[in-house]
Amino acid sequence: MRKIIAAIFAALAVALLAAPALAHDMWITFDKTQAGQPAHILVGYGHAFPANEGTEAEKLMPAYLVGPKGRLECKAGDKLDFVSAAPLAEGSYLAVSGRQAQWYTNSPEGSQDKPKNQVPGATQCIRSVKYAKAVLNLGKTAGDVSQPVGQNLEIVPLVNPGAIKAGGELPIQVLFEGKPLGNSQVFATFAGFSAESNVFAFASKTDKQGKTTVKVWHPGQWLVLAKHETPFSDPAECDKFYHSAALTFDLK
Repeated sequence: MRKIIAAIFAALAVALLAAPALAHDMWITFDKTQAGQPAHILVGYGHAFPANEGTEAEKLMPAYLVGPKGRLECKAGDKLDFVSAAPLAEGSYLAVSGRQAQWYTNSPEGSQDKPKNQVPGATQCIRSVKYAKAVLNLGKTAGDVSQPVGQNLEIVPLVNPGAIKAGGELPIQVLFEGKPLGNSQVFATFAGFSAESNVFAFASKTDKQGKTTVKVWHPGQWLVLAKHETPFSDPAECDKFYHSAALTFDLK
């Protein structure tokens, strides 16, 4: 039965989301963080969660944590990682980061990281930015993690995933520029579901309030993604602006 359900979800995800899922995705996770120790945040980037293809460290947004005592800064590690400036007490935290906006302009010489009006022979331009959040629960507490952090495109968990068991549902809300984003594509997968690119365990769309529920039917590390496309503000510079948001968490 589990295989049948997985196949149905995978087919639905591919049918609904094949086109917007072609780009690389970014996510962040925690590496064996415990209470009384600094948080170790890992950056993932690729087509198939949690396989990491790597990205340029200088393009990452500085990471920080939001916890019971407010904001806690992090410093960049030696690789694609960040470490909190202080140890963490028990409680619930959100790690926040992202990848800075980048130009993808097609030209006879290939893709270039420049606006369209700066590339001779340019045929199409996409501006792309990625945002990422991760939930961390230390101890037995599953506190409130539903406060938006202000990302331009953001997935807000309306219930702490630590309070949900495998087979349940995680209600979320997708915000764009701080407002609910209706009809937004949302898809999710968990580590080990598939090693194939752009194959997901669940897919849906948000309602008019930007809300939907994600069926989290397997224990482990989960990734939830939302995508949004807008026309670029200056057509001379670029054609489209792609926004991507990720939320990761562990499910017991």
